[in-house]
Amino acid sequence: MSETVSHSITARLNRYAICLAQLTPAKIADLGELVADEIQFTDPFNRVQGKTAFLGIMEEMFRQLQDVRFDLLEWQLQGHTGYIYWRFSAASPLTGSFSAEGVSRICLNEQGLVTRHQDFWDASILMQEFPLLGRVIGYIRKRAAYKAG
Repeated sequence: MSETVSHSITARLNRYAICLAQLTPAKIADLGELVADEIQFTDPFNRVQGKTAFLGIMEEMFRQLQDVRFDLLEWQLQGHTGYIYWRFSAASPLTGSFSAEGVSRICLNEQGLVTRHQDFWDASILMQEFPLLGRVIGYIRKRAAYKAG
């Protein structure tokens, strides 16, 4: 990969990461400008393809949650694949405030558009906040955890 293309890809990943960090309902269209029409998005709850579905997930997140915030902790690029380490915070009437850390694997094409966004995070952190389900998950986590001694 030429140095010019590498610099361009790095700049695009930086722009995408910053867009996520500053994401609001009014800025979802800005995010759409950085992704390919055929983007694939996966996280513990979703698996969709296409820009419309991807942006729909972002819109739904803001409809269901309050105080949504992405804190970017670090990011790096290797070839056309970037990794973003983040902390997501939000609140909902059902769960109250919560936060989780995770990593996004971001694949970019030659034009610097995001073609794949995969989020990896422990969804049980969120599910543990649900009233009944939380007790069950807490019990399972406690039973499955390593016991020193």
